[in-house]
Amino acid sequence: MFVSQKKSKINTEGGTLVVPAVSIGNVPQLAVDLLINTLRAPRIGVIDSPALTPISGPAGYDHLDADMRSMPLEIYQSEDEKWTIIQQRAPPLPKHHRIFARELVEYIKSSGFARVVVLASSDAALRTDALIDGSQIRTLSVNMTDGDLAQRLQDMSLGEQFGYTKDGSGLSKSLKQLHSAGVTRPLLELCDQAGISALSFISLVNEGDNIPDAISLANTVNTALGIAASDKIGQWVPPKSWQWLMPTNIPEELF
Repeated sequence: MFVSQKKSKINTEGGTLVVPAVSIGNVPQLAVDLLINTLRAPRIGVIDSPALTPISGPAGYDHLDADMRSMPLEIYQSEDEKWTIIQQRAPPLPKHHRIFARELVEYIKSSGFARVVVLASSDAALRTDALIDGSQIRTLSVNMTDGDLAQRLQDMSLGEQFGYTKDGSGLSKSLKQLHSAGVTRPLLELCDQAGISALSFISLVNEGDNIPDAISLANTVNTALGIAASDKIGQWVPPKSWQWLMPTNIPEELF
């Protein structure tokens, strides 16, 4: 259930929704951190879902009021209202991924989004031989009708790279190549069934220090879609919370 935190009317009709799937290395969440904090996008609401692990914490971004609490699933929007960006801070409960995916699809349909962009990461250790060479960011789409975007992805060498065919016959096989990718599989399946245009950027990573992977994913997504101004690429502003991502002062006695 969507709960608005904006006094004025929220406009999402015809816009694009960016969804980060809780995946290996938290790469999608970190990439979305860069988008939201750099854009200084205001939080317009939250989705209260019983399918997510309940959490609460301090405000996640530099531009938010200090008394605003972090929630399992927060929704932000750019000033021009073209881009609505989800930050998901908690994974679905065990065996609740498809339930959560259904809730997202209902929100997408009721809000009138024209397109969904799913950011995901997949375990590089389990990738097929065909995915070892070339870019470690791949794409997979369903019901995509934007010819200009498709051409732009081709120019970036990011055309369909999971063996998916336009007649839909390869979707199931392609999704089986995703590992530790969270809600990505059921969400793309349900978008395909509902006729929702969805494009997924999938980063093939190993778990560890995944900040470089997140920056690379944010750069790729922004180059393809133009969410932030072009001069922001390479000048991302990470939130203060990033200072706790990796340990800094390790006791020498451990070595």
